[in-house]
Amino acid sequence: MPVIQTALSVVLERFPDHGGKVKRLFRENESFRTASEDYRKCVEALQHWNESGLDEAPARQEEYATLLRDLEAEILEYLNEPGGNHVL
Repeated sequence: MPVIQTALSVVLERFPDHGGKVKRLFRENESFRTASEDYRKCVEALQHWNESGLDEAPARQEEYATLLRDLEAEILEYLNEPGGNHVL
């Protein structure tokens, strides 16, 4: 049975060195929560396409891998802000 992960747990797993800041931002910043939820959904979609044998899988893998990198960069912008109050 697959384990259901929350957006917070997925982001903490990816950025373990920023645990405290991730938790604070997740609690206090709606935009960060949204980016984290988008990241979680993207991780799940990429996993799905990595396991898929469909003809379209390679194109979808590339699409979601690119999106995942973009979301990681966005989350890092939040994490690297001195106050952590990054606004897009």
